[in-house]
Amino acid sequence: MDRARQQIEQIRKGDFEVALVDASGKPVSGEVHVRLTNHEFRFGADLYGFPRLPDAARKQAEAVVDELFNTVIIVNYWSKPDFASTDQMLAFAREHHKITRFHALLYTVPNGFSQSGTDEARWRAIEERIKTIADRYGRQIHEYDVLNEIASDRWNWKGHPNSTFFSDPANGTRCFTLARKYLPDAELLDTDATLPNPTSPALTPILSYARDMLGLGAPIDAIGHQGHFFASGNMPFQVGHAQYGGKGAFTMKMIDGGLDRLASLGKPVHITEFSPPSRNDRKKGPQPSLTDEEIAAWQVNFYTLAFSKPYIHEITRWFVIDGLGGRGMDAGLIAKDGKLKPAYYALKKLLKETWSTDWRGDTVNGAVRFRGFYGDYEIEVPGYRKATFTARSTGPRSLTVKLSR
Repeated sequence: MDRARQQIEQIRKGDFEVALVDASGKPVSGEVHVRLTNHEFRFGADLYGFPRLPDAARKQAEAVVDELFNTVIIVNYWSKPDFASTDQMLAFAREHHKITRFHALLYTVPNGFSQSGTDEARWRAIEERIKTIADRYGRQIHEYDVLNEIASDRWNWKGHPNSTFFSDPANGTRCFTLARKYLPDAELLDTDATLPNPTSPALTPILSYARDMLGLGAPIDAIGHQGHFFASGNMPFQVGHAQYGGKGAFTMKMIDGGLDRLASLGKPVHITEFSPPSRNDRKKGPQPSLTDEEIAAWQVNFYTLAFSKPYIHEITRWFVIDGLGGRGMDAGLIAKDGKLKPAYYALKKLLKETWSTDWRGDTVNGAVRFRGFYGDYEIEVPGYRKATFTARSTGPRSLTVKLSR
C-alpha cells in the first residue's frame, strides 16, 4: 500500500503554472485560492433502482452520489427496457453535471433468443436494439457496456443458455462492429465479472474471450471489470475464496496481481462494477462477514490500489444502498434504514480530503505554481469573479486564466 500511495503521487498529479490576467490581458497579483472540483479519473456509482425508491430514500441516495462521484451508470436492460426509469437517471446526471456510462447494450436478452428463430432474425434483433439505444442516447452518453458477463455466464457460472451464442468470438466481434456503426465516437467495453487474482482459473476464460475478439478486430476500447467481493461458503474473508484464487484471495497483494492480468490485454481497464466484501443474499444460513469498520478500511485499500494503476481509468461502485441492485447485503454506503455507514465516511475522506488539492498562496509575476491532482479547478482572487480551468494529464502544464470583475 505504501508503493500504491507513492505511485498515485507520480501518476495522478502534475506540476502546473497558471498565469492570471485581467480582461485587458494584464497580469493579476494578490492572494489566490485554487481548489479541485472534479477529478479527471472517473469515480462513479450506479443509479440502478433509484427511480423506484421512496422519495426520502431516493433523495438521500442522490445526495450521496452527487457529493462523492463524478460519474454515474445509466441502466437499461434489453429484456425489460424501462426507458422512463432510464430517462429519469439521465435527467439526474445532466442536472448534476455527471459523466455518464450505459449499462448494458446486449444483456438480459429477450426470452427465447437462443432457443428459437434463425441467426438472421437474431442479428436483426441485435442491430435493432443497438440502433434504438444509439438513437435515444448516443449524443448524450459516451461509454457503453456492449457485452456483459458473457464469458462468466458461459464458462464459470454455466447457467445462462443465451451466452452460448454471444460467447463465440466471431459473434462477439460482430456485436462490437455493429455498436461502432451506430456509436462511432463512443467508448465501447467488453465487461465481465470475477475476483481479480493472479492464480484465479475463473479469470482465464474471460481474458481469452476478450483476446480472441481483439484478434478478430473487435473495436473494444476498454476492458470492463466487475469485482463483487462475496465470500465462498463458510470460508472467512480473512482466509480466502475456494473458487477464485484460494488463500489470500481478498488481500491487496493478490488483487494487485489480478488487476495486472487484466492489463495484459493492452487496453485501458475500467472497473465498471465494484462492491466490497459482503454477505450474499442468495446464500442460505450463516455467512462469514466483516464489521462495517473493516469493510470501510478494506474499501479504502482497494480504491487506493486501483487508483495507483496507470491503466485503470475508472472505478464505479454498484451499491449505494445495501442490497439495491443485487446480492450485496453489506456492500452499500447507506444502510437500508437510511443510516450513513462507515464506508461512506471513509470514502468521503479519501476522495474529498486525501485525494484533493486545495492550494493558497500569492502570485509571483502574475502566476501561481502548484502540484495537484488532474481534473477541474476553481480559482478565486479577491476583487475578481471565480474562474475555472482544467489541468489534464495529457494537456499543457502552463495555463492562462482570464479573470473578470
